[in-house]
Amino acid sequence: MRRRFVSVALAGLLLASAFAAISVSTLGKGDLLGNDRPNEDEEPLEWTIMVYLAGDNNLQFETVSDLAEMEAGMAAAMAAGADPDYVNVIALVDTFDLTVNTHYLIVEDQGKINVETGEIACDCAEVLGGECPESELNMGDPATLQAFIENSVAYAPADRYMLILWDHGGGWYGACWDDTSVRTEIDGRIDRLTVDEIGNAIGAAVESTGVHLDVIGFDACLMAMIEVAYEVRDLADYMMASVTGIPFGGWAYIPFIEELVKRPGMSVEELMDIIVDGYVDYYSICAGYGLGGWIGVGLSVIELSLVDAIANAVDALSYGLGDGLESGEISRGTIATAIKSSTPGIQMSGEQFAFPDLGIAASRLADLCPGVKTEAEAVASAVAAAVTCDWVSQQNTEVFTTTGMTIYLPVAYYYTYVDYSYETAEDAADFGEFIYYGLDFVIDTNWDEFILEDLCFAYVAE
Repeated sequence: MRRRFVSVALAGLLLASAFAAISVSTLGKGDLLGNDRPNEDEEPLEWTIMVYLAGDNNLQFETVSDLAEMEAGMAAAMAAGADPDYVNVIALVDTFDLTVNTHYLIVEDQGKINVETGEIACDCAEVLGGECPESELNMGDPATLQAFIENSVAYAPADRYMLILWDHGGGWYGACWDDTSVRTEIDGRIDRLTVDEIGNAIGAAVESTGVHLDVIGFDACLMAMIEVAYEVRDLADYMMASVTGIPFGGWAYIPFIEELVKRPGMSVEELMDIIVDGYVDYYSICAGYGLGGWIGVGLSVIELSLVDAIANAVDALSYGLGDGLESGEISRGTIATAIKSSTPGIQMSGEQFAFPDLGIAASRLADLCPGVKTEAEAVASAVAAAVTCDWVSQQNTEVFTTTGMTIYLPVAYYYTYVDYSYETAEDAADFGEFIYYGLDFVIDTNWDEFILEDLCFAYVAE
């Protein structure tokens, strides 16, 4: 769910004036994770960056644009004398109608897609060891994602791996919509990867290949949620995502590809620093022009080994809040106040998402609800330990603040998607939907019982 952004060309022309009109956070700007900078004696390592470019929708032109950025980053590094042999960037590219079928591309320093003619210099035969797929692949099918990871690893085994899922995102609702593929015959909606499918596909690929993923990145809106991080918590060391929308321009690929090719021995943490800095800097030049409709954009780094602690703390908080609602010590209005005061401008096309900032909401609940103060403070502390975030916000607007992770917390069952109205997993399954109920976080914690029974449906029943 990206929003179209001011053109890069225009942004470049207005660089000087725009920089005077921005407000940038001071949370680790320039060195988000506190790492040492370049070490000239570092040993080069082999990296494989896997980019799942699901552009079979209204992002097809941005698909080609970001691919061109990757190529430009590779070209800049090579022009500076860097050896490109240590970094493999492999993309699976699907567009709506700019190109025919779905293709594997090995990103080099030259353009592989001609937008005017639709011609594509694909590398399917080289990566797959055979012919290109005979038909277009469904990027909303988890089998496609699993095969992409397995094929990329087989072609380019490396010391370190990063997987980037690129497309629209809807938080726990899923990502990577494929407009030419029907999701189910029951409702006829287009296919996408649910978060459960993402976790299962990556998990199956990791198990079959035996590789270790260093980073799972989401170049897609709204994916920095506890529900998403918990789903992939055992599949990589870090997750990178945004709590809010990502403009159509996506991540800034030139700086991080260029620097990685120049310095393939850099640590994972250094690479993530460069990605976050490049993203924030890229949109800083456009801050005075509305940031695509948001008051700010940001990118989070989540240490996945610490996500279990957040889930445990949220679980304890859910019981405390449920008990407080039942006894009358806590009201729905108080919870709503905490939510509304902690949602960092997450609104697109007139739809307000029920994804409040988890750390800020927990801190507000600790202040407003003495009965759950200990549990709420534990949630805020766990989020602070696991998540770092950097962002840029507009000048002369509400300040964009976030702790870098959100959670699903509606105050009414009809708050956004119709799928929220399923009261049981069985009801959802009748319509081919598992949605929230199929997530590991939902299975392992009491959170869904709290929001859908204590907070939402109990209120409707009254």
